[in-house]
Amino acid sequence: MSEIASSTFALQAPPADRAAAREEARRQLKKMSDAMVEEKGLLNHAQAALLLDVSTKRVGELVRLGKLTDFIFLGRKYVSMKEVDERSKQELKAGRPRRGIGKLATASLKAAVKTDSVQASPGGYAGSYFKKQREEANERRRREFQKKWRAVIEARRNERKS
Repeated sequence: MSEIASSTFALQAPPADRAAAREEARRQLKKMSDAMVEEKGLLNHAQAALLLDVSTKRVGELVRLGKLTDFIFLGRKYVSMKEVDERSKQELKAGRPRRGIGKLATASLKAAVKTDSVQASPGGYAGSYFKKQREEANERRRREFQKKWRAVIEARRNERKS
């Protein structure tokens, strides 16, 4: 977590409790980062509403009905990107035509603009998820590279012995 985010959150606490508030903010952002990895990202209600083409009140209603999982970090509410994506693919609005590619792209761009400061500190709505994927891919490439080099070194040793 960035020092700016934890400090900003801590400034809301009384002066005597700022260090504890800063530490609590770090813990919450760590939990948020873990949830982002598990849920393929977190969206605030405004972003989810844009992607689902509903109002923010409807997103809150979907959370209350248990259709979307609610996450609360640093006093802000988020929903799972994985669940929003699944719900979006279901196209649940009966009688309406499917949204065109242009409208989908516009909604995605508008949702990106609505990223809040807490989401931005770990890298956006799914920053932690993509970071973990990148780290796993790099580790996989590193293992493959080491395996190839070991084979090359072993082949050279065998040539020298012959």
